[in-house]
Amino acid sequence: MSFGATVAQIMSLFLIMIVGYIMNKKGIIDDAANVRYTRLILNISLPAQIIKAFIENQGIVSNQVVLMVFGISIAAYAIYGIVGAVFVFLTKVPKRQRGTYMFMMMFGNVGYMGFPVIQAILGDEAMIYAVIFNVVFNVLVYSMGIVLINSNESEAHFEIKKLLNVPFISALISIVLYFTNIKLPDMVMDSLDIMGNMTTPVAMLILGSTIANMPIRELFDEWRIYIFTIFKLAIIPIIAILLMKLVPVESELITGCMIILSATPVATNTTMLAIEYGGDIKLGSKGVFFTTILCMITIPLITAIY
Repeated sequence: MSFGATVAQIMSLFLIMIVGYIMNKKGIIDDAANVRYTRLILNISLPAQIIKAFIENQGIVSNQVVLMVFGISIAAYAIYGIVGAVFVFLTKVPKRQRGTYMFMMMFGNVGYMGFPVIQAILGDEAMIYAVIFNVVFNVLVYSMGIVLINSNESEAHFEIKKLLNVPFISALISIVLYFTNIKLPDMVMDSLDIMGNMTTPVAMLILGSTIANMPIRELFDEWRIYIFTIFKLAIIPIIAILLMKLVPVESELITGCMIILSATPVATNTTMLAIEYGGDIKLGSKGVFFTTILCMITIPLITAIY
């Protein structure tokens, strides 16, 4: 896809996010609505999209390729962690903020931003690779991520129940269906398609509404966040581009998917987990805000480069 076409696709998503921002400011979408719509996505539309992506690719993507993408995804998170450690060292991040910065560096907005962008730029056939990446994301966010974002290490702990969320379970079910080559009736697939199509517009509305709730005046008082944004949206994707050139991948969709996901902004669940586990809430909000806004510029540039 050309640079101009990529910009057009990203801007179409950005416009939906603006609508969500305005709806929040006008009182049409409030915090309670954000919660309800989030549950709608997490429990209905996103699982439907995940299952559909796997089932539609039965026989198209080999088991060996699926396992290879799992390996690439795990390696990607290891690299994100190394980059995060380098950032923390170079900028001398205070101890109370280290975990939050590491979390933000490692975990991007795979679901709300990554899935819609990949679907818009690469098409439905690339979604299976995004789903595989998301399985690894869920495992790490609700285990290592909880430990990282907790400002008091003595209170950090792993909760197995956090892994039992609907998107994660649907991904596991999808993998089982995929490897066992079980087919679903056309009527079921059509229903999954209709429900899955809600994910992109509703997710972008929620993202816009979430940004509208952030205290704008407090977003610009942390100098490290600017350097962090460069690391998150530029350095990590460039590293991903260079490394993917070294991996013998046959499908350009895998390369494109991994690079786009590496360029996604900070995960929107950063603030929620910071509230629950004692992380730096304001820092998390700043990370989400800056990277979400600027990725509208960096993602098209990254896709043009690779």
